[in-house]
Amino acid sequence: MLIDEVEITIKAGHGGPGMSSFGGHGPDGGNGGKGGDVYISVTSDLRALNQFSAEKNISAENGKAGGKNRADGKNGRDTELELPLGSVLADKASREEIELTDLQTKILICKGGLGGKGNWEFKSGKKRSPTYAQPGLTGENKKFNIVLKYLADFGLIGLPNAGKSSLLNQLTNARAEVGAYPFTTLEANLGVLEGKIIADIPGLIAGASAGKGLGIKFLKHIEKVKLLLHCIAADSENIENDYHTINKELASFSPDLASKPQAILLTKTDLLNPEQTASQKKLLEQFNHPIHEVSIYMPESIKLLKKYILEREF
Repeated sequence: MLIDEVEITIKAGHGGPGMSSFGGHGPDGGNGGKGGDVYISVTSDLRALNQFSAEKNISAENGKAGGKNRADGKNGRDTELELPLGSVLADKASREEIELTDLQTKILICKGGLGGKGNWEFKSGKKRSPTYAQPGLTGENKKFNIVLKYLADFGLIGLPNAGKSSLLNQLTNARAEVGAYPFTTLEANLGVLEGKIIADIPGLIAGASAGKGLGIKFLKHIEKVKLLLHCIAADSENIENDYHTINKELASFSPDLASKPQAILLTKTDLLNPEQTASQKKLLEQFNHPIHEVSIYMPESIKLLKKYILEREF
């Protein structure tokens, strides 16, 4: 199961306390070590949020206490947290959002607390034998809501059984499950076609934006795509209604999503004769989108679709 939204707490390390001690030459307590920092790096593994299925509290190591003979405590080890490309982190307190859009990104998300000074640091001309040593400072502690929004170039959308998963498997190296029943796809699948990322979004139904069927769980994943590939089965009894159903749900979820450019993929054309296919295509032309007739059983149609996708410049 792909976890695509989670709430976690991140805590940097506490600074180690300074030491109060005396040796043969007076106060010699060392400083505490700094608490470890927490960094976020980016991975292409979209299942990286699954690491939080059991543990949702992430922390870095605390700094060690100062020692005798002016020995400083060791700094706490830093923690590096890998999050998937496309993640958006929302700080629950400040409402600040951080979007992870680059695999080279490394962010200091929580800073460790400074270590306390030992009593040797407080030795002065006026105070030759200080007993006071500082405690370490608390590291930063933040709570985040993390949502994964796929950074795909293309999003396959359509009603259940419109042929999206089968098409994704033909176009890319994906191995999406295919079945002859609604909601075969229970989580979004990704595939790569010569560097172009294509996302197969689980089938939508009327009322999806209000939580029906698989609801809005996956709609947020196509907010970032550059072109929507709207799959409509050629053997539909009401092909215009199929088109409107999906676009109504997109508009209800997000006006920006509904305004994204679309291309219509008239799928399963092997089930109709050429005259029937032409008739269905004619009904879709009113929507002023490019239309491509495709069937996984017609290699030439897949070849032409691949060419169309690879030629898209954004």
